[in-house]
Amino acid sequence: MAKAKSSKKEEDKEPEKPTLPSLDEVEHWIGLRVDGIGNRTLGRVAGLHVDVEDGEPRWVVIRLGPIAGCTAVPYEHVAEGAGRLWAAYERDWVREAPRFKPSEALSADNERELAAHWGIREKQGRSAELLKTDGDEISAVPALE
Repeated sequence: MAKAKSSKKEEDKEPEKPTLPSLDEVEHWIGLRVDGIGNRTLGRVAGLHVDVEDGEPRWVVIRLGPIAGCTAVPYEHVAEGAGRLWAAYERDWVREAPRFKPSEALSADNERELAAHWGIREKQGRSAELLKTDGDEISAVPALE
């Protein structure tokens, strides 16, 4: 049997980047349990933070417990399934992340600190988006207030 040749146009196409769910599609995440590596519970979703310019979700705020407070993980690092959310992190690593209140707006410096903790390099992802933003400028705000 002869092999079908793929056209040059098909070879040059870059694979499509998966799209993330919209804010409307994830509003029900508030209150859901977030599990990490080894099915260890990381906490519950306390809120979502969105970019001040485009309103797109950037951070999932996780309440770590009644005393431990809240932190945030990158929105694109969280997936929904089986009635909960999943983030591929060890519980201890999440508990070492910078803390803030879910009702607080985040400055560019706050976001850079979070991005550094999660291993997002300076010129990639959210860090790249913040390159031209002053450190004390508000860059992300709570989505659902």
